[in-house]
Amino acid sequence: MGRSPDKDQRLHWDETYKMEDFFGPKASLFAEKSLEIFKNEGIEVLLELGCGQGRDTWLFARNGISVYAMDYSDQGICQMREKAREHGLDKLITLKVRDVRRGIPLPNDSIDAIYSHMFFNMEFLENEMSMIFQECLRVLRPGGLNIYSVRSENDPHYQKFTHLDEDMYQNPMGFAVHFFTEEKIERLADGFLIDSITEFEDPDPPFTKMLYDVVLRKPMQ
Repeated sequence: MGRSPDKDQRLHWDETYKMEDFFGPKASLFAEKSLEIFKNEGIEVLLELGCGQGRDTWLFARNGISVYAMDYSDQGICQMREKAREHGLDKLITLKVRDVRRGIPLPNDSIDAIYSHMFFNMEFLENEMSMIFQECLRVLRPGGLNIYSVRSENDPHYQKFTHLDEDMYQNPMGFAVHFFTEEKIERLADGFLIDSITEFEDPDPPFTKMLYDVVLRKPMQ
């Protein structure tokens, strides 16, 4: 029987987010690139999965995009609520503590795009991710985008440290990381059109990673 996410990882993230701006104060390079796509596509309403402490959320909201931001860390969401009010962004950002394995609490065809940066690298089994992707497909409007990044099998940490299950390894910092191949990305894209799969080097702290940049699109109905 496969190992599935448990409260230990959630508590680990809560503890980690006691450190302000754990991933740095600036938006990720991936978010900046994604924002250009969102602008070109006329995206107005965005769902962000695994928003963490909000470094990418702020970028989208400051550019006039309404963001539904979800994370399973109470610590991260509480920090974001305070900052959203401080920066006058609370009218553009809706925050929710949510384990999306329980589903995405939004109506069908209600979101222009979905964004996540390394969210699917969490301690999800592939069958759990398949369910989440089908939920993403459900809540996206026809023609909507699902843009996400994940660490690739060419990442320097792949198959290193403590093996947990499938392609998951726990690193010395205590984080469980699920690594991806192009074949896995294609399997999880069931029902979507694949616009692009691009591998790139991500220098964002705390260390350089190899990621896939994936752009999926819900077919027009």
